[in-house]
Amino acid sequence: MGTGIRDGAALMRRSWELVRGDRALLWFPVAAAFFLLLTAGFWLFEGAWVASLHGPWLLFVPVVVLGVYSLTFVGIFFNVALAGAADAALAGRDATFGEGLSVAWSRLGSIAGWATYSLVVQLALSFVESIKGFRWVGKAAEVAWSFATFFVIPLIALEGLDAGDARQRSFRLAKENWRTETGGLGTLRAAMFFPCLLFAAAFELLKSGQVHTRAGQALLGLVLVVGVVVGVVATVVRQVFAVSLYRTSAA
Repeated sequence: MGTGIRDGAALMRRSWELVRGDRALLWFPVAAAFFLLLTAGFWLFEGAWVASLHGPWLLFVPVVVLGVYSLTFVGIFFNVALAGAADAALAGRDATFGEGLSVAWSRLGSIAGWATYSLVVQLALSFVESIKGFRWVGKAAEVAWSFATFFVIPLIALEGLDAGDARQRSFRLAKENWRTETGGLGTLRAAMFFPCLLFAAAFELLKSGQVHTRAGQALLGLVLVVGVVVGVVATVVRQVFAVSLYRTSAA
């Protein structure tokens, strides 16, 4: 059953406390970043090889499509692994990296299906946003899609549903728990407001070249590094919250 906005905020705080107490969960985005870089490097190499053939531009289409799809797949794979480990932690067990990976390996078909769904929807939304006067429509649709599919990763990880069933079930769960989901995500966004503002200011200052001293540049660089770390932690907390809310709604 759906609960209230305050319940969502409280659940988000408990998710943060869980991540703070079980830092093994932070290894999942680190591993994801490594494999995303590895995958991107592979497809850049393939693209350079295709370019060396001096053929028609159509030769790049399969490289781009496969490259974007594989990056999407890798991202979802590690999110499912994180959800599996988060469920173990919430159940009072050790959230090991290996257990999370085992969950993801057992869900490869669903992950592949959801990667296809995600890529097609993202391309469609990007097309809508590219149309003059429809950018806000695409942005609104993107927010709605993200909200409605919030439970897909936990459903794939914990119930082993295929992509289509997970999407439909997520829609229903989001409708039933929209207040709690809103309260939790709103709390996370509020907590991230100042760090994001500081990160954006540091990035703009470095990009503009207005800071000329080494000490100033080092300080701004440190702010950017801290900002990346905070963003990684926030991503993990968000996924733990999704699993927590799923467990609450299924209870």
